[in-house]
Amino acid sequence: MRKHEAAKKPATKDFQFIAGNLALDFVNTVGDRLGISRDYFVSVGEFNRWARLRGLLRDGEFLPLSKQQFEEILGVREELYHLFRALSRGARPTQRLLQILNVRFRDVAKKRRLVIAESAVVWQWEAAKRDPDRVLGPILFSATELLVSGLWRKIRQCDDVYCGWLFVDRSRAGRRRWCSMADCGNRAKVRRFYRKATLGRSARRSNA
Repeated sequence: MRKHEAAKKPATKDFQFIAGNLALDFVNTVGDRLGISRDYFVSVGEFNRWARLRGLLRDGEFLPLSKQQFEEILGVREELYHLFRALSRGARPTQRLLQILNVRFRDVAKKRRLVIAESAVVWQWEAAKRDPDRVLGPILFSATELLVSGLWRKIRQCDDVYCGWLFVDRSRAGRRRWCSMADCGNRAKVRRFYRKATLGRSARRSNA
């Protein structure tokens, strides 16, 4: 069944930003985490394209990364995934769960300062042009804000059996089930229809 479902699932054509939080959008750059996973960061170039689309780099800007730097970025992504997946499944924040994030954030926090932008006070990241923290800094800050704000209580994991994407459930009823109704939600409807039709045919054959 797993191979059948994976084969029927259409590949996402491009990055999606459906999580309601930067850090979770970063985590969601691995598709089908609970099935036959596929990594959308297949190269440094794709990571840069994601960062530009998400507004972390300006159009045409490129962050050169060594192999070691790129692997560290992927490592941070997995650390955040395991932290937030645990919270989505009912775990509560503990010092043990937060230990790695605390270390990561401590290293980047010194690279930001408050500035005035269009009459508003905002954070600006002061990392050097080739420093990966230009992108990782805002991501880690977003992760800490998700925890400090209490929104971690609204983190959900998509109900699709293979998806594994995480999101902040901001729905009024607090019952959002799918990362995307047009994607995983629609596939679930198709599967229910298929099962219902199959059961109906079986019942008719049994009564014949």
